[in-house]
Amino acid sequence: MVDDFVLIGGYINVLAGLTLLVYWYAFALFMPYGQLSTTLALLVRNRNWSWINTLGVFGALMGLLGQAGIYMFQLANTNLYASLGFYIASAGTTLLIGTMLWETVLWPILQQHDEALLSFTGPIYQSKVFLPFFIVAGLVYSLGYVLVGVGIVEAGVLPRTAGIFIAIGAPSFGLGLMFGKFQVYVRSLGVTLMSVALIWMGFVLLGVFGA
Repeated sequence: MVDDFVLIGGYINVLAGLTLLVYWYAFALFMPYGQLSTTLALLVRNRNWSWINTLGVFGALMGLLGQAGIYMFQLANTNLYASLGFYIASAGTTLLIGTMLWETVLWPILQQHDEALLSFTGPIYQSKVFLPFFIVAGLVYSLGYVLVGVGIVEAGVLPRTAGIFIAIGAPSFGLGLMFGKFQVYVRSLGVTLMSVALIWMGFVLLGVFGA
């Protein structure tokens, strides 16, 4: 039963890593990210917005589910970092999926009715609830995966380099917005490291690669 759980987790992690890579670099390729200045409406009105962000939601969901397989694979050698990381990363990813989902579904509706709502100086981004929630979600996500990465390194069951990639990649993506005009580079690094780590560990779970 555990072997089947781990095997399924392997496929899910490979799928998560591949999907997140396609999502992020499709975003960079098809969306006018470089022209982003004072409003998200520029991106949301683009015809590629919905399908690209749907890929992001799916990739994040697969990443959430795949964590269970990673945790079970190293269960015999688990440690406090891995256990705390599993729970906190699951909570953080759930919050992240929530933010990505409303961006995918609700932002186009807002853009069609009132573009001012998507302005960085508008009521949503100036809300005393919205922005703090967004920051907390990024912090929880980042902390969770830093602990997951440390747990992987400490357990020594999965590739330690993959654990380091996750510990660096998650906060680079989750907190990348804080880097202003450099955020696209920071977040690209984060997604790439996270995705490579998930694919790598997925293949280890499948028995294709050794740890």
